[in-house]
Amino acid sequence: MKVLAPLVFACLLALSSLEARAQQTDAAPELGDLLTGDLLLTADELTYDQATDTVIASGNVEVAQGGRVLRADSIHYRRRDDLVTASGDVALREPTGEVIFAESVELTGDLRDGVIHRLSVLLADQSRLVASGAKRIDGTRMVMRKAVYSPCELCPDDPAPAPLWQLKAARVIHDQVEHSITYRDASLEFFGLPILYTPYFRHPDPSVTRQSGFLAPSYSSSTALGAEVTIPYYWSLAPDRDVTFSPRFTAQESAVLAGEYRERTQDGQFEIDASITRALTADEDGNRIRGHVFGHGLFDIDETWRWGFNLERALDDTYLRRYGISSKDDLVTTLFAERFHQRSYMSGAGYLFQDLRAGKQGDQSPIVLPLFDAHLVSAPDYAGGYTTLDANLMVLERLDGTDSRRLSIAGGWHRPMILPGGHLFRIDASLRGDLYHAYTPADRGDPYGVMRSETAGRFLPELAVEWRYPLITRIGSLRQLIEPIVQGVISPDGGNPHKIPNEDSRDLEFDHTNLFSTNRHTGLDRIETGPRVNYGVRLGFYGPDGGRATALIGQSARAKDDSPFGPGSGLEDQMSDYVGRIHVQPSPWLDFSLRFRLDHRDFTVRRNEIDLAAGPEWLRARLGFADVARPPESVIRDFVGGREGLMEFAAGPWDNWTLSAGARRDLEDNASINWNVGLFYEDECIVIGTSVSRSFTRDRDVEPGTVWHLTVNLKHAG
Repeated sequence: MKVLAPLVFACLLALSSLEARAQQTDAAPELGDLLTGDLLLTADELTYDQATDTVIASGNVEVAQGGRVLRADSIHYRRRDDLVTASGDVALREPTGEVIFAESVELTGDLRDGVIHRLSVLLADQSRLVASGAKRIDGTRMVMRKAVYSPCELCPDDPAPAPLWQLKAARVIHDQVEHSITYRDASLEFFGLPILYTPYFRHPDPSVTRQSGFLAPSYSSSTALGAEVTIPYYWSLAPDRDVTFSPRFTAQESAVLAGEYRERTQDGQFEIDASITRALTADEDGNRIRGHVFGHGLFDIDETWRWGFNLERALDDTYLRRYGISSKDDLVTTLFAERFHQRSYMSGAGYLFQDLRAGKQGDQSPIVLPLFDAHLVSAPDYAGGYTTLDANLMVLERLDGTDSRRLSIAGGWHRPMILPGGHLFRIDASLRGDLYHAYTPADRGDPYGVMRSETAGRFLPELAVEWRYPLITRIGSLRQLIEPIVQGVISPDGGNPHKIPNEDSRDLEFDHTNLFSTNRHTGLDRIETGPRVNYGVRLGFYGPDGGRATALIGQSARAKDDSPFGPGSGLEDQMSDYVGRIHVQPSPWLDFSLRFRLDHRDFTVRRNEIDLAAGPEWLRARLGFADVARPPESVIRDFVGGREGLMEFAAGPWDNWTLSAGARRDLEDNASINWNVGLFYEDECIVIGTSVSRSFTRDRDVEPGTVWHLTVNLKHAG
């Protein structure tokens, strides 16, 4: 209520300007506008009553100064009593965006004390305070009696009913120094019905962007943990850092202490979240102290260099899934530095892995330190060609099992060309050399047996030529694209001696994304060699309104039947399987994609992935299907084939409401994997979300179970 200072200032200025010109009641019946300095006073009539020593402004009175605007039917300033009174539809707009309405106000001349009758405040966040009266104390506090607070909008057709929720209190204190609103003897009402009483409640006012205090709790119930409540407390340590404590209390397990720390530094930011508990249910090794720590950070060193870290560790394999923290089965911790400069990139990193899958031995998880990568690209020469230099250095250690060191250097020259007639050519010539030193088991079937030292190396010259011929035409309003693509690669046969360990090339998936790659292995330890040709055709139809349909299909052929790829890869024969993708999106309402791999001999489907999303924004459904054949000898690490179906939908036909559901099913075994249903409501004053999910996965102490979750957040009330 510091808002009446401009009023007194306006009255004093008006008084000083009138005393010399008017000494009777009607001396200036229609003054109009009075502009003095940065203050503007507008009124239909401005007079001075000498008998009572009172300045009176009446009729559409408006006072504007310093970003504040006061309106009233009339304003009286009695100099003798040093009292300012404004009455009749009093409204004041503050620079902060708050608007204060009152039937009348009375303030002392120093503005530190005053009385407001029938007060209504529209706060900056559009929430509202209504009180029968209020006192202004020391210029910084406003104490309201019989007050009601609510951010909920009233029904425009019938504003009489109570809002969705409101806080009623015998006394409400708005402290502008602490930026807080405090309630005494308060009750929380939903639709006008009291459901909760508290003698004390406090939350920040809209001027506060962050403040320490309790956050909205969440409730859940699960088969594994029973009933559960999480009560987070936010602690603002400084403008650049904070902590959130989130203790979890469960009916069937011990309490879980959890929290998150965040900090923004001058050069970057980082955050750490962790949890720990002394569980009643031990892990498979009998440990009852269970927990985790996750974190990540990124920091700038200068304009081209930055460094960062990613931290992921758990005290046991099943804790994250049992307590619903994460579904990850591989945790990766890394520390890295990287440089971006023009077209080039350099990085140095270290990796620590934790495998959470059953049967995996932790002492066989690799520790990679260091891992250095460089990719240097020159500026184009006079002919449009450019050179590249790639370097890689890796040191990999295990507590038990194979250790290896690798140095790889490759140089290349690349020349893209556009020839007359629209033919696109690209020439890539490279020379790569690798040097390995490894400690491997003398008996490869016994990783814990006697180790032996081995050294191996290889050179790989390679020449690749690619031709594309995009043909574009119009059919009515449609644009049509037909683009044949042929790529020839020449390199020596061999190149993968058994002395070279395979650490980073175990995951292989032959599909349309790597059809025209010169090396389809995912890493550097394995290379693709020998003369070969990759060919295919790209098709496209593009509508005037953004609709489109595209397709790509192709195959790879080798000069010799000596493929370095294993059975089931689709590349094991001289002629590869056919791979492709079809994508159809005629409008925003429909999106269909198909990825496939067909056996080159009889067109048997070896891989089939379908994804269909359809419907308007308020009713969207998605169907997914994956059919992946299980090869007799997989070249993919821990490969799991099979047929799986997915169904999801989200509906929001009513304002503020969203309904979602999903299910995943193993079609080969005719068994459910998981399903979930959720209902979400949000408006200007409340957020309510509830969901039910069930998982049918069994893994050691993680049993199939159902989880119910509920969150209720009263907006603007903390």
